[in-house]
Amino acid sequence: MIKCNNVLEQANDLSALILKRWQVLLATGDFVLGEEVAKFEAWMSERCNGANAISLNSGTDALILALRALGIGPGDEVITCANTFVATVGAIVAAGAKPVLADVGDDELINVDTIEPLMNARTKAVIPVYLRGRPLNIDAIIDLCRSRGVVVIEDCAQAIGTTIDGHQVGTRGDASAFSMHPLKTLGGFGDGGVLVTTHPEIAEYAIKARNHGLETRNESVLFGVNSRLDSLQASALNLKVQYLDQWLKRRVEIAAFYDQALSRTATTVDLGRGKPGGSYYHYVVQSKHRDRLQSFLAENDIHAAVHYPTPIHWQEAWLKSQPPVVLPNTERLSREMLTLPCHHHLTDSDVEKVVATIKRFDLMEKQ
Repeated sequence: MIKCNNVLEQANDLSALILKRWQVLLATGDFVLGEEVAKFEAWMSERCNGANAISLNSGTDALILALRALGIGPGDEVITCANTFVATVGAIVAAGAKPVLADVGDDELINVDTIEPLMNARTKAVIPVYLRGRPLNIDAIIDLCRSRGVVVIEDCAQAIGTTIDGHQVGTRGDASAFSMHPLKTLGGFGDGGVLVTTHPEIAEYAIKARNHGLETRNESVLFGVNSRLDSLQASALNLKVQYLDQWLKRRVEIAAFYDQALSRTATTVDLGRGKPGGSYYHYVVQSKHRDRLQSFLAENDIHAAVHYPTPIHWQEAWLKSQPPVVLPNTERLSREMLTLPCHHHLTDSDVEKVVATIKRFDLMEKQ
């Protein structure tokens, strides 16, 4: 089976090196907020143009703490999209604010045209999502929000390696959230995340809030949470960062091959339209016959996935707690998008097989 993700293969590749590191770490007793964590935060800061990088238990916690640091809570509205992992909206609800869902463009991303009509006096924040590691027009969104006194929190959970003008995304807004979940391009062996910000006061809040609000071992200056990236995960990530750019390069190569090879099939090219700066966490195509195509690929030992089959406004959690909303483009895309395998463990022959199988499906549909 040609897999849609390479979590197991990546773990097996590096397991000997990581276990060796862990053996050394276990002998130190340095398990919480130690040297390995500081080293990873320094790497992340450098990656993000020198911004503050505060490691946490998850990307979800990074969103929640960013919202809290910016004073977002009950009575406030936060605009985001519905075609994202449920954590984006869950973080807004956890902060006590009301989520407001904007529709997306044909590229699956929210933009000023979909955000602006939803703004009102209660709008306090916008969370644009770099879905699939795809760059969006963040400067236009920030300009709109600044003109309205609204803060911007960038959801970069899928966007490690995504760039705009050659720079890692996540530093243009007031804060951003990255995920190091095992499925991510740079993932640990459990949960992990990073809050990135250029604002010292947000960084100071997050550093305290992630550790119960402690200023010293026995003095709490605010009521926080337990959201620390543990040293074992940081140690593994510190090894993986050495390979990240090599992995990202391979994803871009595969995406370029798909772009060219699939450009004349009924299954269209990547929804990102080859926009530069994409990190290709997902490579997604559209098909009016998505479910049949997915089944045909599976019959030929190719795993293609749907991210995400049910938009958040159709989820039970939303329907039980929020007013109904209609998002035509989001709903249409949810029925048509399909994620193809795109990761560094794929061989050229794997990628060629994916393309050949899609072309065979295309011919069958025309008959």
